[in-house]
Amino acid sequence: MNKKIKDKFSEFRQDIVSGDWILVASKKRRSRPYFFNQSDKKAKGKITRESCPFENPQKFGNSEPVLWYAFEPLKNRAAEFKNWFVQVIPNKYPVVVPSKTCPEARPVGPSSKMEGVGYHEIIITRPHSRSLSEMSQAEVQLVLKAYQKRYLQLKEEKCVEYILIFHNHGLKAGASISHPHSQLAAMPIVPPDVSRSLNGSKKYFKERGRCVHCALLEWELKEKERVIFQNDYFAVIAPFASRVSYEIRIYPKWHTSRFEEIDDKKRSRLAEALIEALRRLGKALGNPDYNFFIHTAPAKKEDTEYYHWHFEILPKTAVWAGLELGTGVVVISISSPEEAAEKLKKAKNAGKF
Repeated sequence: MNKKIKDKFSEFRQDIVSGDWILVASKKRRSRPYFFNQSDKKAKGKITRESCPFENPQKFGNSEPVLWYAFEPLKNRAAEFKNWFVQVIPNKYPVVVPSKTCPEARPVGPSSKMEGVGYHEIIITRPHSRSLSEMSQAEVQLVLKAYQKRYLQLKEEKCVEYILIFHNHGLKAGASISHPHSQLAAMPIVPPDVSRSLNGSKKYFKERGRCVHCALLEWELKEKERVIFQNDYFAVIAPFASRVSYEIRIYPKWHTSRFEEIDDKKRSRLAEALIEALRRLGKALGNPDYNFFIHTAPAKKEDTEYYHWHFEILPKTAVWAGLELGTGVVVISISSPEEAAEKLKKAKNAGKF
């Protein structure tokens, strides 16, 4: 492989012991700039609306959108685009890049590696400083619609095995630009965390003949102690075995393995549940940095009746130290899941914080 091509691709490398894949970023990815309204050595000072690369993405040299939605349909498509509310563009500094050929794992000593082939996109919302928690249900529903549409389009690509949709809120959560946006990474592998979730779900299904998440959800809804909010289609809970204090999960209340298959009505109710979760978290913890992501069934797997898709929301409430890193056993030292759920329940009708 010549140097130019090598510099273009990130590189998946497999841990020979665990079998997990890690990703070594390309030089282009490592050179991405930081724009954030906080003091940080990597940040390019305070970002203004005029200097924000996501305020007018195409003006700042970004590609034309691969998908966009406006609230007001107009006869003139060009005029309608001026009123875009959400648009999806290729990431200028991607972790994976498209290729005409799918990558193949090649041996490197006792280990393996392959090129970082895939798609990395940014889902940008129009308001410069209004986060998802501050948006209306109709606005968040439109963002979820964009998530779904791109998922459905990219899952047909031959090299794509898994698609992760995620959102980084705040510098501590890894956001390099403060303008609210989500991301999508379509990869040629099923990532380690997802594989563990799939394998655990499959094992439980084989042993008990039912979905493990359905069993968990049935128990949580009966106990009510960790249920923060629910509507007719979704439940927002603090997991019994949370990985961080104030972790939140959003589960469909019916059994379904694929996020991308929800209809308009359920998508609207999901928007309501997501807003409730984020607003309560913001009020309870004073607008913390957080990550959320969607775990859904792999793109190419058809036999996934044992799996149950869900949202996971992880606020930055602690830093992992030696015990967590050395053992993988997480210590919840701020609030227990029950204490967190109680505080989040009381944060109802939070509104803007």
